[in-house]
Amino acid sequence: MKVVFIRTKSDSTVFMKGAGTNHELDAAALERMKITPKAGSSSKNMIFGLKAYNIISEYEEWKFWSGRLQEVAVSGQMPVRLFPCDESFALKELAHYIRAEGQPDILWVEGPDYPLYIERIFEFCPDSFKLVYSKDWRPWKIENLAKYDLCLVDEDWEVEKVKSRYPKIHCEVWDKLIDYESAFYPISSEKRYDICCVAYLRQRKNHKLLLHAMGKINDRRLSCLCVGEDRKNYRAELERMIAEFNLSVYFTGEVPYEEVNRHINSARIGVLPAKLDAAPRAILEYMAADVPVLANAELLAGARYVGEGAGLVKSPAEFHLGIRELLDNYANYSPRAFFVEHYSSEKVIPKFIGILEKSGGL
Repeated sequence: MKVVFIRTKSDSTVFMKGAGTNHELDAAALERMKITPKAGSSSKNMIFGLKAYNIISEYEEWKFWSGRLQEVAVSGQMPVRLFPCDESFALKELAHYIRAEGQPDILWVEGPDYPLYIERIFEFCPDSFKLVYSKDWRPWKIENLAKYDLCLVDEDWEVEKVKSRYPKIHCEVWDKLIDYESAFYPISSEKRYDICCVAYLRQRKNHKLLLHAMGKINDRRLSCLCVGEDRKNYRAELERMIAEFNLSVYFTGEVPYEEVNRHINSARIGVLPAKLDAAPRAILEYMAADVPVLANAELLAGARYVGEGAGLVKSPAEFHLGIRELLDNYANYSPRAFFVEHYSSEKVIPKFIGILEKSGGL
């Protein structure tokens, strides 16, 4: 059984300028083309898990560029097949490849859009089982959702919304899979910070809620480490708030994926202040690293992961109380034990296999 993974985000999938050459791809080109473990990691991790359980035998990612047909194999990552294309997206090489190799058993699509290259792939693969995950809290807005066999969502209320508009589509809540054994785990290190926040610096990640909450705690001076790239020049606005509230906040900027665990372990607690987010992986990453987590109760998807003993879920008005409570009692929490019991691969993968069986994917 073969799975092909493809993203609907065009600037992560189609590279018409700057990357298309007949030469070997260097590290910088791979980074530009999003040939990294981080890109699409929620879906890729589950695909890797299915391979480990011998449910599938092959997997690869499809991308398009202005160069020749090429396969890119990078250690520890999903093989990427680069297909030649032009602005018309005739995709003759892709059509020839599918005729020669056969249609993939599962087309795993990530994203809410339906660009022309997805339409072409669906035309070439009428018999493939088509699965979609939008990475968005509005899966019912996925373009041409009726063309899919299975829609993965993060919360029960999203199933209800999807079913109200597409009653015939199979829709299931799935759990994210974090590779805690190799990527996120506890390490013996100094707790240099009180708080860690793993999130890109952008408005919808809601760092302002965290800063306001820290400003309300006046009987101690807290330190916070923010891990993530500054997007849309948002850091300057946050730094003005930090200066106004006289807070101790440090920014790492973008860091390699393999360093995130070390940063999480340098803090006593992890926080997820966002509301407009779809089941953030950071919650599971904190727990796998044995760091208790505080999540915003208004988070649209993902707060369900925070169980008893793993952390707290607090409203924005009580977020500062949650920080105080977790810091005063963080040693009494056992987030990794909760994670292993409920969200380790031994728990998550069999559940997902059941979803595929129920929906006709196996």
